[in-house]
Amino acid sequence: AMMDCKDIDECKQTGACPELSHCFNTAGSFHCDCWGGYHYNGTRCEDINECSVGTFTCPDNSTCHNKEGGYNCSCNSGFLYSNNSLCLDVDECATGKAQCPNASNCQNTAGWYFCECWDGYAGNQTVCEDVDECLNNSTCSDHSVCVNTEGSFLCLCDHGFSSNGTSSTRCEDIDECSHPEFGPLCTHGTCINTVGSFYCDCHKGFWSNHTRCLDIDECEKNESICQPHSTCVNILGSYECNCNLGYTGNGTYCKDIDECSKSPLRCHKSSQCINTPGSYVCVCAPGLIALGSLCVDLDECQSNRGGCHPAATCYNSAGGFQCQCGNGWNVSTRNGHGMDGCLPLFTF
Repeated sequence: AMMDCKDIDECKQTGACPELSHCFNTAGSFHCDCWGGYHYNGTRCEDINECSVGTFTCPDNSTCHNKEGGYNCSCNSGFLYSNNSLCLDVDECATGKAQCPNASNCQNTAGWYFCECWDGYAGNQTVCEDVDECLNNSTCSDHSVCVNTEGSFLCLCDHGFSSNGTSSTRCEDIDECSHPEFGPLCTHGTCINTVGSFYCDCHKGFWSNHTRCLDIDECEKNESICQPHSTCVNILGSYECNCNLGYTGNGTYCKDIDECSKSPLRCHKSSQCINTPGSYVCVCAPGLIALGSLCVDLDECQSNRGGCHPAATCYNSAGGFQCQCGNGWNVSTRNGHGMDGCLPLFTF
């Protein structure tokens, strides 16, 4: 009789296939297939490291992480997973996640950011400090002073120089002589421009203190500049010689004025006008004395009886006096003056 042979389902037998595999029964046999993410190494099913062998599919800007039977993709730092399975860059500058120091600008990059110090500042990601441009001697041009400021610098032109308008670091000489802002310079002279300043070339009669023309006081500078009997009077740019009181002339020659010949009424009628250099005097006649502008009689008898003899009497008169000897006395040749002015009539 024929035997009815049936296929044995080996998959129902324990241990037919290794762990982590599927068992597939076939007619008269079976075969084992490792699960997805695993491969058979001859004895067992072991995990396939897709990240190592390169059989993974991850979006740009992400990293493959192996796991049992598969792998995961995680966005790199600075990137964020989106709904369309992409890792998009995170703009840390726009979201406020960036931490930049003062005096810097945040610049976003793929996956990160960096802090860029402003012009005039230098440093790193944590601090930006002002750069002192003035430490470099070539920062400003000649004829200027460098002044450091926060984040920048200034070139201040020296006195007599100014910026030419096209560069803040170049200073050019100011021609003060032709610059309308300075107005007329060097009155009584000629303005000559110099580097950084100007000079006044003064006219005759003036001296230059460099930027102004000042009057020369010729009278103080030379006391003998005028002729005798004249006085020096300084005027702007020159001088004059004026004859002194009592003299006449044009200043270069002065002669005495004879006041006595000009007017006979200058003196009292009882006096004589005598001319002197630059003036005159009035001399009263003998027996008269000056009392102000008058000539009055001098009573000689009041002073020691006029010097008459003791036996004589002094009689005052206009412009003089007399000594008259008393009774018993004769007048000598001295007219009663002195001790021998009177002689006795009788001698014993």
